[in-house]
Amino acid sequence: MQLQAYQKLVTQLAVELQRYLISRGAQRETAEDIVQDVFVKVLEMELVLPPDKLRPYLYRVAWSTYLDQYRRDQRYRDLVEKYLRPEMVTRQPPVEDSLGPALAKLSAKERRLLLLRYDQELSMAAIAQELRIRPAAVKMRLQRVYRKLEKILRSEEA
Repeated sequence: MQLQAYQKLVTQLAVELQRYLISRGAQRETAEDIVQDVFVKVLEMELVLPPDKLRPYLYRVAWSTYLDQYRRDQRYRDLVEKYLRPEMVTRQPPVEDSLGPALAKLSAKERRLLLLRYDQELSMAAIAQELRIRPAAVKMRLQRVYRKLEKILRSEEA
């Protein structure tokens, strides 16, 4: 195989690997970094593989590199949560314990609005159509309900 054809194959593989990693859940920047790392590893090993073996090898190395990075990031997030933010976790009461009584203090219309938005996951336009009001009115009513809920939850904390 000629050098130009091999370079073209490698370039095509770089794009394929990036798309593959993105389709498997990697962020675009992460996928770009991993693909670059994979090719650096291959160059450092001075490994020359035939084209039919290059593709599977690169995919395997890219996937294992992504998994390693994902696990490392997850451990980092866990450590930050455990050791750097314990006061945030202990200060806040569980949402389920305080939210139920607070929701009970809302009117039936306010609860229905929240149910349409979060239980049925309707858009503002769909809620507006359901309630036969303008989308701007839906948005304003939701803001008022949020403020009311916040006020109720704060008064229960004190």
